[in-house]
Amino acid sequence: MSNQNLASESSLKLSVGHLLAVWDVLSNKLSGTLFMDSLSEDEKRAVWALQDLCERALLERGISSLPAPEWEALVDAAKKHVRDIPVDFLD
Repeated sequence: MSNQNLASESSLKLSVGHLLAVWDVLSNKLSGTLFMDSLSEDEKRAVWALQDLCERALLERGISSLPAPEWEALVDAAKKHVRDIPVDFLD
């Protein structure tokens, strides 16, 4: 077994649009699905913690709840933004 310190922190660089798109998937697409139900408690906790981190990062950047039409427009813009993000799997 490796001597990795799994409690050490790591940072990821994400654009705000990418962050919002990830948060939307975690919060609104995966929540309550059979897929989430199939995960172990540890796996669920990892997903929920990532969702919390994304939400806090968005709040720190001034992104929080808006009236529904404005929020949907912002999330749609984030989804369009991610179309331009390089993806190794697709390239």
